[in-house]
Amino acid sequence: MPDPTPEGPGFTAVDLRPLSAGEGTGAYCVNDAGMIVGESGARPVSWDGDGRPSPLPILDGFSGGRAVSANTAGLVAGALYTGENLRPVCWEPGGRVRVLELPSGMVSGTACRVNERGSILGNAMRPGYRWRALRWEPGGEAVELGTLPGGGDTQAHDLNGLDEVVGSAKDGTGARTAVRWTASGKIGKLPPPRRATACGITDSGAILGDGVVWNRDGGTVLLTGEPEFTAGQVVRIAGPGVAIGWGVTPDRRSTCARWDRDGRPTVLRPLPSDVATTCFDLDDAGTVVGESVSQGTVRPVRWDADATPIPLPSPRELTAIVAQHINAVGAVIIGYGFAAGSSTYRGIAWRRS
Repeated sequence: MPDPTPEGPGFTAVDLRPLSAGEGTGAYCVNDAGMIVGESGARPVSWDGDGRPSPLPILDGFSGGRAVSANTAGLVAGALYTGENLRPVCWEPGGRVRVLELPSGMVSGTACRVNERGSILGNAMRPGYRWRALRWEPGGEAVELGTLPGGGDTQAHDLNGLDEVVGSAKDGTGARTAVRWTASGKIGKLPPPRRATACGITDSGAILGDGVVWNRDGGTVLLTGEPEFTAGQVVRIAGPGVAIGWGVTPDRRSTCARWDRDGRPTVLRPLPSDVATTCFDLDDAGTVVGESVSQGTVRPVRWDADATPIPLPSPRELTAIVAQHINAVGAVIIGYGFAAGSSTYRGIAWRRS
């Protein structure tokens, strides 16, 4: 077992090791129980607290796969590879893999999110790269989420604990707009200021779009950064309604920000000597994770409630690069680094000590 590298204050770094020597690893989700899932090479995998990998089963006829989401009960969602197509699957807590059925006419599909109820969100593809948003009930039944008049493509991006879904849909003219689906699968356009897509939804019903938060009561909050920056992409919203994203400063540098429930931004500044930041995730207490950038270097960083940037360390024999996800309780962060010895990128977990 490798020795975790201490970091002050509060976190240690662990190398998420591969199933076979020389493989790269990628960590895609950490749940509130601390379970981490992803892939090693092209095989689905989970890791324990010391970074030891365990393969997730692959069915006969499939060449590999990846695991992308897990709930606290240990239900894992992902996909297996079959030729050029993907087949959505889930792995039950005991390890058994179960294929998620696709509606008639679908040739490929992915599962992207599992909630605490055991519902799984995904998207399926018809010939001609025509996408349709789906949700699978805990028992495995596929629910095709509704379309706008004209029956255009739909794509789902997030699922909350109430089985409400957000994403985007095209109407009969091909125009794309942000939409929300109820738990029964009924579609509805989000109100003005309407955007092209919605990327996140909380259990309280707050929905994150491009520069806007829609609240369940019908109110909207605009996310701006003036005068310090021009808002660009928003990426995540947490349970209390706090959002994060990034934009561009007047001198053309990337900067990230955290907006409170009223839309007031706090700029998340880079580490000393660095010049730019990008953020990717936040927990329910407002801790944000991402990267701090200078000329030729990228370092993983976290920002706590007071917005002070704090570097995250590298495990032995790895150079840490970026922090990409943090679980809702803020106990585990995941990201990746570079292993010079094998010339591969490897997953890293930072655990609060």
